[in-house]
Amino acid sequence: MKLFHLLGAIAATMLLAACGGGGSDAPAPAPVGGPPPATTPAPPPPPPPTLKTALETKAEAARFLQLAGLDAGTADVNALTGKNASSWIVSELARPAFGYEALLRSRIAPDKTNGRQSSQALWEAMLTSDAELRARMTFALSQIVVVGNSQFGNDVRYGLGTWLDVLDRHAFGNYRDLLQDVTYSPVMGDYLTYAYNRKGNPEKGRQPDENYAREILQLFTIGLVELNMDGTPKRDGRGMEIETYGNEDVVGLARVFTGLAHAGTDFRRYRRGDDAYHVPLEMYEREHSTLEKRFLGTTISAGTPGTQSIDQALDAVFAHPNVAPFVSRQLIQRFTASHPSPAYVGRVAAAFETGAYKAEDGTAFGTGVRGDLSATLAAILLDESLHDDKRQATEGKLREPVLKYVQLARTYAGPDSLRVTKQGWNRFVDTSDPIGSLGQSPLRSPSVFNFYRPGHVAPSTESGDAGLTGPELQIVNQASALGYLNFMTRFITQGDTSDSDRPKPDLSEELAIGDDAKALVDMLDLKLTAGRMNGATRTAIIDAVQALPVRENRRDADIRSRVRIALLMTVASADFAALN
Repeated sequence: MKLFHLLGAIAATMLLAACGGGGSDAPAPAPVGGPPPATTPAPPPPPPPTLKTALETKAEAARFLQLAGLDAGTADVNALTGKNASSWIVSELARPAFGYEALLRSRIAPDKTNGRQSSQALWEAMLTSDAELRARMTFALSQIVVVGNSQFGNDVRYGLGTWLDVLDRHAFGNYRDLLQDVTYSPVMGDYLTYAYNRKGNPEKGRQPDENYAREILQLFTIGLVELNMDGTPKRDGRGMEIETYGNEDVVGLARVFTGLAHAGTDFRRYRRGDDAYHVPLEMYEREHSTLEKRFLGTTISAGTPGTQSIDQALDAVFAHPNVAPFVSRQLIQRFTASHPSPAYVGRVAAAFETGAYKAEDGTAFGTGVRGDLSATLAAILLDESLHDDKRQATEGKLREPVLKYVQLARTYAGPDSLRVTKQGWNRFVDTSDPIGSLGQSPLRSPSVFNFYRPGHVAPSTESGDAGLTGPELQIVNQASALGYLNFMTRFITQGDTSDSDRPKPDLSEELAIGDDAKALVDMLDLKLTAGRMNGATRTAIIDAVQALPVRENRRDADIRSRVRIALLMTVASADFAALN
């Protein structure tokens, strides 16, 4: 990936330029009193980059599908080649919701349910659903508005499927509406401990729980410091970053989220209804704080009813100017760029702010209402930085482990072999073990801060030295790298005749050309690295394949070994690790 291979050279070049190239090549000063030096006309400015969202080649189609979707299989690439990227987005936005709770109810008996089942449902959507963009967006939102399922037991029943339906339903909707349903989610209420949050009682020293009030500000909407529209921090007269809120704001906002509890007959957990995790939290007014609530320059009058207080509070938080750049930057990171440029963030934030985006071919996206996520997604996926004729060293995204596996599996396996959630048991219970698995598992982040922080800068790396964010690098180390390779190897080497129920790869296209090392690598390059495999990687794989002879008496087995080695080397390469 250029982002990490070229930074050293870029830094050296910039340093040399800053030092004036050592001084020996500087022009001599004109003699005192001599004729003025001849003026040289300034060169004309370079032509603007050509923006081209028409996917004219298979490589362009494959690259776009890997950035926007979940695979770049032969059929999908062929179908998209020659079409405009915006047409794919239009068709994806029209696809219906997945139905996570319904899936779990159809597969898992009520007495077999637990919090982990939701991960299996999300796995299945990402591995099998035709609605690639919706599944990808649901996974992205699950890493911004985070719920970890490890703390939920059998009593949650299908409730985490209901939670996923919230994210899925709003994937192409409005972020303000998403915040509404998130706030009333019984799963979020339990996870951030504001379900059964009672009003303060000074006599008993009781104060409202502040957990949700703090996280909805810090993680879901505005962040810790004031931002310009391009995502860069605002600074005061002393050059210091400006905090968005203080403890008094959290105290005031915490009063808003009092009185909410599971649907039932009383404000007591043991009296909640059987379907309490599948319906919104209810407001019990007698437990809602009637005190005045002040936060972010907003005042909610004393005595305001609970649901009205929540509506006013969410409106006030959502109106903060930080929301557009804060949310936009994180969505860009989940799709296309680990370190998006300020200009890129600004363009996407403008689409979020206006609720509208117009593509290069004239296609319009969005409702024109602030917070429209379909317009925001279109702006991310059709941005000029992805479709112009220039390549910057800082462009590109590191594929996270889950995305690496999903894109490999979908490319090489049919939907029937990828069904995850089965009658009462699962293929993928937990893939978060960094030693024996992927080091990441959907809905199983260790905390509300997700698997990695959006502002993470990897220490002791070229990217870190350049101050570039690389969130995905926070879960990469020697142990996790080996665990990832072990996991991918198990998939790649799963035999067609094996009795194991693990998903099996369909390598028929590769096996047909396995005796031609160059043609084999060309095919892998198109499917997995969108035609951007570098020369060193290509040469290494071709040499490794050619080193394996094809014997006539073991032709099929030898060609299969060649294909597997080539495929494993590809998914282990830096070229596959990056989307750029």
